[in-house]
Amino acid sequence: MLLAVVLAWACNVTGVACGAPTTDIIQKAYEQEAPSSGVRHDKGLKIVEATCDKGDESGRFLCQVSFVSEDDPDKRLYFDIVSAALTDKGWVLTSGLCKR
Repeated sequence: MLLAVVLAWACNVTGVACGAPTTDIIQKAYEQEAPSSGVRHDKGLKIVEATCDKGDESGRFLCQVSFVSEDDPDKRLYFDIVSAALTDKGWVLTSGLCKR
């Protein structure tokens, strides 16, 4: 709870948007996972759309994402549910996509 209060204060002071993560934020968080996810990481994965809930008191959001992979010759649209959290190190994915 204290972390959420501190992060909210930091957002107000710095002017950084700290609401639900956007498509770009989820994409960046996914790309940051590349070193730790190894072969499960798709370098061609592109988040197309993200719809998130209002988050919980710890700052974790559940988001439905749609994405494509540049490696897929049919360019199919895929879906997943991800959990994203704002930490002192920025946004991270806590489940979904590269977290199995």
